[in-house]
Amino acid sequence: MDIRDSGDKIAPVDCNLFPAGFNNICEVDLEHASPIFRNEIRKIAASGKLKFPEKIGIIPENHTENRFYLENLHHLQSILENAGFEVRILRLENLDAPLHLSTASEKPLVEHALQIQSGLAGTAEGWIPDWLVLNADFSGGYPEILDQVSQPKLPSHKLGWHARKKSTHFTFYNQLAREFAELIGIDPWRIQIESESVDSVNFSDGTGMDRVMEISKNMLQSIAAQYQARAIDRKPALFIKNDSGTYGIGVMVIHSVEELSSMNRRTKNKMSVGKNKSQIDRVIIQEGVPTTLTTEGSTSEPVIYMMGETLIGGFIRANRERDDMDNLNSQGMFFKKLCFKDLSDCLETGDFAEIPTLEAAYGVVAKLSALAAAMEIRQALCP
Repeated sequence: MDIRDSGDKIAPVDCNLFPAGFNNICEVDLEHASPIFRNEIRKIAASGKLKFPEKIGIIPENHTENRFYLENLHHLQSILENAGFEVRILRLENLDAPLHLSTASEKPLVEHALQIQSGLAGTAEGWIPDWLVLNADFSGGYPEILDQVSQPKLPSHKLGWHARKKSTHFTFYNQLAREFAELIGIDPWRIQIESESVDSVNFSDGTGMDRVMEISKNMLQSIAAQYQARAIDRKPALFIKNDSGTYGIGVMVIHSVEELSSMNRRTKNKMSVGKNKSQIDRVIIQEGVPTTLTTEGSTSEPVIYMMGETLIGGFIRANRERDDMDNLNSQGMFFKKLCFKDLSDCLETGDFAEIPTLEAAYGVVAKLSALAAAMEIRQALCP
C-alpha cells in the first residue's frame, strides 16, 4: 500500500496485490517475514481446506533486463525458502533450458519454463509445486494457459490488472474507513479519500472528457469545502489515474478543470496508454493528498507491505524531482529502508509506548486497505 500523510489526513492512494519491491524492505523485517509468510499460508490453507504446501512455484513478470525486478524475485524466493518451502521460479515463456539471470546486486537467479502436464504446472525436469504464487499483475491480459492448471494460484488471477479496478478497492476502503472511524470516535475524513471512476474515456480523441471535467469540478469544490470547514489553508488538487494499472503509468495531477481542457499532446498520449501498452479507457479521479514527509531533503511517502492480515515491512519512496502533490513513482525516485517489525508487534499487543503514533497510524490504515482487498477478492470469486 502506498500511503499519503498530509498532516491533516492519512490515507492509502494505491494497493498492489502483486508487488515488486521486496528487495527494498528493511533487513530486520525480512528476517521476520518468513515465519509470517508460513503462518499466513497455514491460515489460507485451513480456510480454503487446501493441502499445506511443501513446494511453491513463483510465476513472475517476463522481465529479463530489469535487474531490480529480478532483485525483488530473489528476495521473495528467499523469504519463502527461509519459511521452509522448496521454491522454483516458473516463467510463462518457452525456454529451451533454464534461464540463468543476475540481479542488480549480482545475485544469481534461475527461471524455469512452466510446463503443464495432466493439469499440473511444473518444470521440464518433473518438479511439481503444490501451490503457485503469482508475482505478475497481468496488465497486458491474463494467459489462459493458467486455466489448465489445477494447483491453487495465489493471489487469485482474477485480481490482476486485466480485470481489477482501483475504484472498486477505494469504494470498499472508504466504507471500512467510515465504520472504523465511527468505532474509535474520529472524523472519517481523516482516513478517507474521495474517489470516483469514469469509464469509456479516451484522452487522445476527447471521448468522455466532458464527464471527467464535470466530476473533477465537483470534487475540487467538495474538497475546498472540506478544507474550509477544517480551517486548512491549501489549494485542492486531484489525481487522475488509470483505473487498472501500476508502475506510476497513466497518472496526472490537476489543480483546476482548465488544465484538462488545455492538455498538450504529450499529456494526452501519457494518459492514453498504460503498462505493456494497454489502452486506458477508464480512469479514477481521486482527491489529491499531499505528503508532508521528506527524506534527505526530497519529497517522500511510506510504502507498506503485508502478507495476509499481517504487516511485514515497508520502505520510503522519495523523489528529488517532485513536490508534495506529485506522483512520486516516477523519474528521480529512490528508496530508503523503513523497519516495521516493532510496529507489527505493537499493533498486536496494543502497546504503543515505544513507537511513534504516526507509524502506528500507517499500519492501521494499511490493514484497512488489506481488508478492502479481501472484499475485492470475495466479490471476484463469489460474484
